This record gives sequence, structure tokens and C-alpha cells, in this order.
Amino acid sequence: MKFSKKFRFLATSMLALQLTIPVAANAEETGDYIAPSWAPQADYVALGDSIAHGMNEVGAIGLGYTDFVAQALQKEGLITSYNKGFAMSGYTTKNVLADIQNDVAKTVTGFGYPMEQVKLKASIKEAEIITLTVGANDLLPILKESQTAGIDTLAIIKATKEAVTNIAAILTEIKKLNPQAEIYVMGYYNSFPYYSESLQNQFKLLLATMNTTIKTTVEKAGAFFVPTSDVVAKDVPSYLPNPENIHLSEAGYFAVANEAFLPIIKTSTLWDVTKAIQVYVKDRKTVDVNWQEATDNVGVEKYKVYVNDKLTSTVPADTTETTLTDLTEHTAYTITVKAMDAAGNESVQNPTATFTTGETIRFTDTANHWAKDYIQQAAEAGMMDGYPDGTFKPNQNVTRAQVASILVRSLGITTREKAPFTDIANYDAKTQSEIAAAYAHGIIKGADGKFNPAKPVTRAELAVMIERAYEQQFKQPYIVQGSAPFTDIASYNAETKHAITMLFELGIVSGDGQKYSPAASTTRGQAAKMMVNLNQLFSQ
Repeated sequence: MKFSKKFRFLATSMLALQLTIPVAANAEETGDYIAPSWAPQADYVALGDSIAHGMNEVGAIGLGYTDFVAQALQKEGLITSYNKGFAMSGYTTKNVLADIQNDVAKTVTGFGYPMEQVKLKASIKEAEIITLTVGANDLLPILKESQTAGIDTLAIIKATKEAVTNIAAILTEIKKLNPQAEIYVMGYYNSFPYYSESLQNQFKLLLATMNTTIKTTVEKAGAFFVPTSDVVAKDVPSYLPNPENIHLSEAGYFAVANEAFLPIIKTSTLWDVTKAIQVYVKDRKTVDVNWQEATDNVGVEKYKVYVNDKLTSTVPADTTETTLTDLTEHTAYTITVKAMDAAGNESVQNPTATFTTGETIRFTDTANHWAKDYIQQAAEAGMMDGYPDGTFKPNQNVTRAQVASILVRSLGITTREKAPFTDIANYDAKTQSEIAAAYAHGIIKGADGKFNPAKPVTRAELAVMIERAYEQQFKQPYIVQGSAPFTDIASYNAETKHAITMLFELGIVSGDGQKYSPAASTTRGQAAKMMVNLNQLFSQ
């Protein structure tokens, strides 16, 4: 049985306590420590040898770098599961490759899994983050002999070549199973810092060559190379305290996690929350801000709104919008929203948006367009937006989602309800909110649970939506005075013919002689003219 990420995040997050909370901890110490988050919770699988397993300087399995990475990501609400059960002490590159090919099942060591054992291929397929630490055991026997017999260059070259070939094969197998997985491969550190100085110089040269080779192989496979040599070299006595053991201390693993892995992992686009916030500049001094709900293992208690790094308001968890007023014209602002839970945990990856008040809107592709004046008015009134590249695309068909947004903005209506459509999840928070408002106020309808947001709006559909908006604005239906002069609308239902007649009588549309072309799409330029005329009617 496959469980959803949300279920596993809520139902099993306490399993993480086996890694983070001492057995003797009291009730206060076992409280909620996971921050709210806007980022999707990921699954993390660690593969490899004793380094990934967490073997320390005395040969015992403890907290390794993978545990510290998992703890940090979970605390920030970024992962919902973690398993290092496939990392085994003594493993070579051949062992890791064989485990994947044979699809072994092993006991979970981590958190977020509802079962005790999982299979490797399924774990890889479901993972967004995979770390791989392997290859040291391929070379270790040769390197240990070098202390007495000297470095056997040919043997090392041969072993390195085999290890690199196997690492490439491991990465290929992972990518076959999960092309979207982000794989982070640990680079080698100097495991023998206590050897003689003459050997050290050779080791450093060898280490640099091996890491360069591994880095090239890893990046060619579309994975990320994580250098660790300099991190460990910063404090050898603390990080590699046992001259007879190549494994890091807990402090060493902590440093590798926080100084090597996490800075790279946290730059992942997985944690991009820019789409979670939308800013709508209403006029030269007023801005509406909307954001998506954050998730939390217990529940979000409130949101904090910061403008230019200064806290300006705090709103309860059931509020995901605010209005900024009395802003200074022609001024740049940065707004950030932070989520907080009842335990005081604050979100780390926060949606942020930058805007400038009082700017004159200019589009690069409307100067010679017949509807340029209407487009300018629609944009300045906040009814219609341009595109990030500075264009308006006036000849492009307007979509159902865009019309819903335009009408909602014209009417100034909102709702706390969510629309029942299954095909709008990929749209930003503001657009989803506007579609929900249009649905809640009866301006739009769907079919079979879908809204078809990207579908171009026909002139007939647009007429019906505008008529519903008219009724919403004036709280009464429009009474037609006669019939429209269009000969191509006879086959349409009464509501559509009534709507088209209303638009004609109000001067919002004129048609082309005796034709309205009800099945034709509406361009964004045509929509701008219609919406400006409608907005003027609403303002009377």
C-alpha cells in the first residue's frame, strides 16, 4: 500500500524522535520542533557505506552526516521521510550497485515510513533527495598497505577506475528509476591525516585527482558533487580524533552535514516558494497580497507579514491575504510572509515578492495595436496583467482562468472557500483564489469537476460570464429591451442569447454587422476593450 506524503508527514513525524531526542528526555524536550513550510515535503534516502551508515571514530554506529541532514531538513518542514537503512558498513561500489539491481529489501532506519521494511527500487522511485557515499572501501586495503609498503600507484589507478565505473553505473540505475531525483554524491576527505609527512603530500595529490574524477563523473550523470575535504581538514583533531580509525566523530559528521551538504541541498528548486505569494498593485499607494496556506505537522497558528524586513502585521492561520495601504509612490518594497505554529517554530523558506508602487505600466507589444488605450486602462485598473517579459500579447486568446481573474478583480469579490476543480492546482495562489471567488459568486461553472482553465474563452462564454458579473454587481438581472441583431446566435440557449443581447444593448460589444461570432475565441485585446467598458458601467 502506498501512503500519501501528507499522511506520512502528519502520522509518522514523531518517529523522528528516535534520531533526535534522547531516550530519557522529558515531556518538554519531546515537544513539537518542526517548523511550518510552504515547500513540498520530500522523501530522503541515503545510500552507501559506513560513512552514510554513521560509523564513528570508535567503530560504533551513531549519528552520521545523513542523520544531521535529515534532522535539519525535517526541522524546517522540508522532508516527510528519511531512511538510511540501505547504507551498510563495509559496502563497496559493487555492493551498492548489486543492491539496486537485485532490489533488496531492508529494515528502515529513519522516520516517516508506516512499515518496518522497504524495497530499494520503490524507495528510489519515491525519493526526491538521495545521498550517495561510496568508494572508500574500494581503495581502503591499498591505502592501508601504503603506510608500510608505500603507495602502489598502479593498484590505486586500477581500483579508482573500477570504483568510478561502478559509481557511474549506480547513478545510471537511479536515474532510470527516478529521472527527477536529486542525487548528492559525497567527495572524499583525507582519511589518513596522521600518516607521515612524506605520505601526506602523495595522499593530497591523490585525493585531489580522485575528487576531480568523481566530480566529473557525477556531474556528467546529472547529479551533484559535494566536496568535503576542506571541511574535515579545518579541525582534524576534533573531526578525526582516532589515528587508528578513518571514520569521523559526531562533530565531524555534523560539520560535513552543515558545511558541505546542506548549503548545496538547500539551493534546490524543490524548495522554491516564489509561487506561493502574489502581489496585486491596486493603485499608486495600495497593494493586495495573497499567499498559499503553509503546512505544519501540528498546525499553523498565525502568519507574520514583513515589509522591507519590518513586521507590519500578524494574521490568524485562516487568513491568507492582506492589504497594504498608504505606501509611498514610486518606491520599491519587498514583502515576506512567515508562518508560525503554536510551539513557536517559524518557517525558514518564506515566500517573498518585490514590487514598486506608482509605476506607469508599459508593454513592449501594444504601441501600434488598435486596443492599446483599452489595454493601458485595463492594466492600470489592475484588471489585466502583462507577462514577465514585458509583453501583453494582445492577439493571444484570453483563457477561462484569465477571464475569471479579470471579473473578480473588477468586482472586488473574494471567498475563503476553495474551488471544486481538480485542474487548477498548477496555478499560483492568487489565480486559484480568484477562480474560487468567481465560482463561489456564480460567475463561472465547471463540468465533471474540471474548469479547463487554459482553454480559450469563446465570445458566447464570455458574454455569459459578464452577464453573471452584472447580476453580482447590481444584485438583479438585466432586463433586455429587445433582441440582438445577430443572425448567428439562434442555436444557443436562452441564457447565452440573453447575455449577448445585454452586451449589445449596453454598448459593450457591437459585433460585425449581423454576426456576433459566438464560437470564436476572444483575444486579450478584445477582452481589454470589453472589460474597460464593463468597468465603466460598474462605476456609474
